[in-house]
Amino acid sequence: MDLHEAMLQRHSVRMYTDEAVKADALQAIETQITSCNAASGLHIQMASGLDDAFCGYKTHYGRFAGVHNAIALIADIPLPYDLQPGKTGNGAADHIPRQEASIEEAVGWYGERLALTLTQLGLACSWAVLDDATNGWWDLDGTERVMWVIAFGHAARPGARHHSKPLESLCSLTASLGANATLADAPEWFRRGVEAASLAPTSLGQQPFIFELASRSSTEPASASVADQEPYGAGSRSKSATAEVIARATPGLFAHVGLGCAKCHFEIGAGAEHFVWKR
Repeated sequence: MDLHEAMLQRHSVRMYTDEAVKADALQAIETQITSCNAASGLHIQMASGLDDAFCGYKTHYGRFAGVHNAIALIADIPLPYDLQPGKTGNGAADHIPRQEASIEEAVGWYGERLALTLTQLGLACSWAVLDDATNGWWDLDGTERVMWVIAFGHAARPGARHHSKPLESLCSLTASLGANATLADAPEWFRRGVEAASLAPTSLGQQPFIFELASRSSTEPASASVADQEPYGAGSRSKSATAEVIARATPGLFAHVGLGCAKCHFEIGAGAEHFVWKR
């Protein structure tokens, strides 16, 4: 299963069986975690075979059962904006300091890359926020926090595809193609990127993001599949592409984490050779 197929196959599952995850799968996950930590500066950790991988903590949303395995997405960051009293649901870019927004975006990007790895391994998974998760199997250094966790294992029942906004509402083409442009007028790679981003998980399915085609390449590169390429920050490192894409968080719960998930999907769907990210 390549990454494109994993994006289509991945659906949130909150109930799991007691079947153990095989050792070779756990090793593959650990290897991917090591790569993600090295690339991101996060402190991602995994535990498996526990009675309760959530350590008795309540989840911010959703009911889980049979969670014996989990990945903790840990970062050195203050209390997330959306968990601060009276500020839930306003996690757009203008509410969060840039450095914190960047960290939350990395949590989303690398967390979703791990979720796709789990899917490739034939495992089910789901994102979750634990309330005040301070003590547990994870190891926190200094002011680190467990930002999110990803439960995984064998599904007790299959997940279902989430509802998506119309693709036109997830993108903007005005700057490059004019006020009357539609997604049908955009380059094929951009359409594929937006379609892939629409499959990304976000809190309450709010999809608080928008992708803007800021400028267009005068010559479209030859199409090439990136399904099996390692996409870590790929769009930001492309040397041949001249098209520019801006990805922005819009008002919504944990918007920057959701944006990170969506950017991960966009890079896989669009192909890193076609564009660069523009701030």
